[in-house]
Amino acid sequence: MNILEAKQIRLVDYLSFLGYEVKRVLRGQYWYNSPFRDERTPSFKVNDHLNEWYDFGIAEGGDIIELGKFLYKTNDVSIVLSQIAKHATVAPPMRIKPQSVQAPPMEDVMTNVEIHDLHNVALLSYVKSRMVDVDVARRYCKEIYYNMGKKRYFAIAFENRSRGLEVRNAYFKGCMKNKDITLIYMSSCTHQEHICIFEGFMDFLSYKTLRRTGNDTICIAENTDFLILNSVSNLKKCLEELGKYAVIHCYLDNDLAGQKTTETIRGMYEIRVKDESVRYQNYKDLNDLLRGKLM
Repeated sequence: MNILEAKQIRLVDYLSFLGYEVKRVLRGQYWYNSPFRDERTPSFKVNDHLNEWYDFGIAEGGDIIELGKFLYKTNDVSIVLSQIAKHATVAPPMRIKPQSVQAPPMEDVMTNVEIHDLHNVALLSYVKSRMVDVDVARRYCKEIYYNMGKKRYFAIAFENRSRGLEVRNAYFKGCMKNKDITLIYMSSCTHQEHICIFEGFMDFLSYKTLRRTGNDTICIAENTDFLILNSVSNLKKCLEELGKYAVIHCYLDNDLAGQKTTETIRGMYEIRVKDESVRYQNYKDLNDLLRGKLM
């Protein structure tokens, strides 16, 4: 068995053969107790669409080869392939995921890209529909125009630290160029003692909107820097940054992924971490709170 053949094996089937029981399935995400340690609450997930895994307890993930390195405690790919092949030959027939054509990155199919200050009426209408303060959105976001094929599109753009862009409108959500976290400092000269962490930029904009209205039920009183994950899959990229702060305020989603992300951060930084999701416990996230959309 070679690497390409191994990667076609469905992870869900492989874990099932190894004896790991699925604890929860939600929108193509299969949750397990981690195969790397004893635990009662599932912190290991498999994205069945991407055929990739992620363990929130160690902030590591990847394909079946990376899984094998952890399971068989080796970095030798030939040993990993040998173990996978041995199990695959005696297992019930596993469903081999058909190879699909990888979609090109957004920037490879975008043409005539233009980035401007946020003034587009339709985009501002979208901002207002999310109950976000327009001045807040204008401060932190741009608008992007681009062609895909013969059609012209536009969207809100939010920059990350690698100069990639989170691209969003009412009908589309994606990323142009590099996927990364976003760091926003209150002062260019020094870190604050406090930092607030959000999953997506719409939650960050919601927080700034609430702060602007003086909502001290949700917002903290202290001066703070901000970190936006732009995806919980970016958790590993932020852990070192968080270590610079005395207090870490987690404004993450009230769902399993958000809870596991908070648990992972608390596992590293312990009493420095405050789970602020209890401030909006009846809502999935801060933007749902802003819109009055209960769970």
